[in-house]
Amino acid sequence: MRPLIAIGLLLLSFSSLANEWTKGEIRRLDIDNKKITIKHEEIKNLDMPQMSMVFYVENSEILKGVKSGDQIEFIADQKGTKYFVKQIRKSQ
Repeated sequence: MRPLIAIGLLLLSFSSLANEWTKGEIRRLDIDNKKITIKHEEIKNLDMPQMSMVFYVENSEILKGVKSGDQIEFIADQKGTKYFVKQIRKSQ
């Protein structure tokens, strides 16, 4: 029974990292090509240092309401060799 509890806790810790919000600033939007350039802080779940880079979005709807220069928080993930923004919100 104890090994099952340990495995469950381990899986919960990984899922919380996958949904970690990261702060950044939008540098460029390319809605037609579903791309966003973000200058961001370290993304721990991707083991990525602070930098500026291009991310993809699967649905360009999540880019509505944001513009270049906006301070944001976002959740990123990797699929194959590409990095995707899964969620985005303006910083308060």
